[in-house]
Amino acid sequence: MQLHGEVRIPRSLWVRLGEVLLTDRVVETKCFMLCRTLELPGRAIFLVRELIEVPPDGYEERSSSRVVTRREFVHSLLMRCEDENLSLLEAHSHPWAPNPRFSAIDHYSDYQKFLVTQSLSPPFRHGTLVFGSDMGFDGHMWDYENQQVVPITRMFVVGAPYEVRYATGAMPPELSKAQRELYDRQVRALGAAGQQVLNSLQVALVGAGGLGSQIAQALTLLGIGRIWLIDPDRLEPSNLNRVVGATWFRGLRGWRKVKALAQSFNRAREPESPAIMPIAQDARDPDLLPLLLGCDLLIGAVDSATVRQYLNLLAVCALIPYLDAGVGIRAEAGRIQQGGGQVQLVLPGETACLSCVGHLVRQSVEEQLTPEQRAMSIQRGYIQGEPIPNPQVVFLNGVVANLLVWELVKLCTGCLAVKPYVYYDLVEQMAFPALAERNPDCFLCSEQVGSLLATGMEGIQGFQQRAVQGKPPPAPHAHPASDKSDKSDLSDLSDNNETHPCQ
Repeated sequence: MQLHGEVRIPRSLWVRLGEVLLTDRVVETKCFMLCRTLELPGRAIFLVRELIEVPPDGYEERSSSRVVTRREFVHSLLMRCEDENLSLLEAHSHPWAPNPRFSAIDHYSDYQKFLVTQSLSPPFRHGTLVFGSDMGFDGHMWDYENQQVVPITRMFVVGAPYEVRYATGAMPPELSKAQRELYDRQVRALGAAGQQVLNSLQVALVGAGGLGSQIAQALTLLGIGRIWLIDPDRLEPSNLNRVVGATWFRGLRGWRKVKALAQSFNRAREPESPAIMPIAQDARDPDLLPLLLGCDLLIGAVDSATVRQYLNLLAVCALIPYLDAGVGIRAEAGRIQQGGGQVQLVLPGETACLSCVGHLVRQSVEEQLTPEQRAMSIQRGYIQGEPIPNPQVVFLNGVVANLLVWELVKLCTGCLAVKPYVYYDLVEQMAFPALAERNPDCFLCSEQVGSLLATGMEGIQGFQQRAVQGKPPPAPHAHPASDKSDKSDLSDLSDNNETHPCQ
């Protein structure tokens, strides 16, 4: 499997990148991005953490066809990468070109730089991007294992709207004739470009119960490209009143939920391109981590706070949008007293994460109590609830599931503005946006140094180790002064990006 690169960047940094590169459209401009890198099978994903502008005195030469950065400036960035286990993305502009491509001189210059900086690898990765007048891009990176330059094919702008941008020459194919016929009514509502975005998405949906089954069905009918449906549970007769796609026979036989739903829903698609890929495992199994980190979107439809906390952690650390949904009913003597559900959209770096707005950590701790500890906590009033199954009804699940899917469609097609937090009141039959403020000091998603935002595997593993040890997460803090002492022989680094207007 040939390696290729991808980039995930928070929308705030993407907007700033465009401002930096295209403010001056007469001469080329350069900047740098400091990143963590996710190493997945066949893919290296740059997680952009910080944008570094080149000051006027940082340029050695700058014109409409040539940009050269002073070696001392680049050297200081490489030292910081080595000190903090970061990777480096270079970006420069072709402000006169709508479809940018690297020039022959760019290729030669980058190859020489890659050879010099490979002494830092791994975990260091080095890539370069060139942006045109419309922020279209071309990109490549160094594959240090095979000693070759490989392409950077996609860039994900994590925000609202959620953009998947393709490198010049790497655009996905247009909708086929069969797809245009199948999704004709949706294309009339969302446009061909919107449908093409949905068809290209890779989504991990965790939970195949009453809520998850309805989400899975809606995503399949929408044309989502691939849905990894993850749930270890089996069907039983008590599930059949609300799990869409289940059958009496499969309930009696104890089929895996994911297998039953995949067989039912995949019939709506062409046999050679099934939508749902069933995975009958706990989402927290370590062998599923590369799959989850490689998805374009994560969706949680579970009643476990520990699983929701895990998905929230992956989303923040790996810059993946996460949609979370939950429902609940309070009934007495067979009469519904209260009921409703909520949908929360987590856009790392832009909206509140689950830890910002709720009692996720407390609920997670409660779930991990022993039966004796839990009974004592209930007796003392620390945990509200009774040891009986929670009420569940199919109509509430259907409303909340489709509210989530609607937010997904708005997020990925840009057809309307998203609502980061939506609450549905079953008794009043009202859905309305609720306040979900981002905590500027959140140890997970804040932009302060020390948070887990865009920290990749290092952040995930560090959080899990502290959780096992029972230690609280470290508080975010101000950025320490970086040590720029010379720790590597990088004095031969050449930074020479020269282009010609005809290329």
